[in-house]
Amino acid sequence: MRNALVVILVCLTAGATFGAEVRDEARARDLQRLQDDAKNLDAALDALEPGDPKTTEFRTRGEEIREEVIYLKVKMRKHERDGAESVAWTEVQDLQRSIRDLHEDIEASFGQSERTLRLAEGTEIHVRLETALSSKTARIEDRFEASVVDPVRHGGDVAIPAGARVRGVVQSVEPAHRPSKEGRIELQFDALYLDRTRFEIRGTVVSLGEKQTSGETAKKAGIGAVLGGVLGGLLGGKDAAIVGVVLGGGGAVAGTKGDDVELPAGALLSVRLEKPPEIPRD
Repeated sequence: MRNALVVILVCLTAGATFGAEVRDEARARDLQRLQDDAKNLDAALDALEPGDPKTTEFRTRGEEIREEVIYLKVKMRKHERDGAESVAWTEVQDLQRSIRDLHEDIEASFGQSERTLRLAEGTEIHVRLETALSSKTARIEDRFEASVVDPVRHGGDVAIPAGARVRGVVQSVEPAHRPSKEGRIELQFDALYLDRTRFEIRGTVVSLGEKQTSGETAKKAGIGAVLGGVLGGLLGGKDAAIVGVVLGGGGAVAGTKGDDVELPAGALLSVRLEKPPEIPRD
């Protein structure tokens, strides 16, 4: 668990120190990083040993952070609805600092040094596109980027934290021809970045849009779920209009009859790792 947490802490530190400019209002991307940090904290808290006094202490601190995030969400709602005071960047930074401090304490109490995290072939990750893609304008070998939406667990450890960057390439593309020939685009993901370390992967798109959540999972929704819909609206991902359906299991996406595939920035994709990374804990 130790070095998996180190990876998360590096990501948190990078997020907290991003940009040295002086500004008052938090931006959508600041809030997105806060949500990623909160999701990674949820994963770390879920993996703690039950019955340990430290587990109770850390989960209590996690609930206190949750209350602060709820307050922030209420403030965001009021700003959207009534034009009330916006969320200050310092408020987001304070929350990130609290999350980072709790991660460090979990690491000090429960961290263990083991070998390599080997994700199983077929592991699925949920990602958010950072750049728009269209079968009308894309070209073969165009590069694009996405970020991991939910942390990927391996046993009790976080192998891939939320917010990690993944890179993809357009393998093939065909624009639509009206009235009946739909556009097509085939995407392949080939790299995962944790801090500055690049891991080779091979991943294909298996579904588009929101990931289905079971009732049991919804009951256990953690701190990272609090910002939920309000953040989705700010980023444009929740309401972004996706035009296309996945064809089979090969990663190809087709538009509807006579239409091009349109995957806007913020669109959510589920990606199956046919060649998952082996992540050293050191």
